[in-house]
Amino acid sequence: MNLETETVNREIIESRSCEFPSLHPNKVGREYRYVYMAAAHRETENAPLQAFVKVDLETGKEQLWSAAPRGFASEPIFVPHPNATSEDNGWILGLIYDSEHQRSDVIVLDAKNLILVAKLHLKHHVPYGLHGNFVDKVFI
Repeated sequence: MNLETETVNREIIESRSCEFPSLHPNKVGREYRYVYMAAAHRETENAPLQAFVKVDLETGKEQLWSAAPRGFASEPIFVPHPNATSEDNGWILGLIYDSEHQRSDVIVLDAKNLILVAKLHLKHHVPYGLHGNFVDKVFI
């Protein structure tokens, strides 16, 4: 949005079906380069969210991590590395429903390259919910 000219510029940054954008918390409301989203595994048509996609808004490069065919993704949550030196230095946390085993997995991806760092198998499923956040302090 350009407040001076009172115009809005719109562009498609990802053609596949995707939702729940997440970015570095220090970049919210400011210019940012990287966005992470829950996405369909398939590139076309509306499909269930089974993957996470990272889009570099500067270069247009996309990276995809997929739990398909039997995994279904929740919202990605960006967790910055405490000593981060770049905007994408951190991890993506996600909850994946594993329909084959009827349980949920907590996954940790390296935010730079969407490589799986850890997968924690839960003994049960977690019902789908919306909108998670990471905070580095406990507020009680």
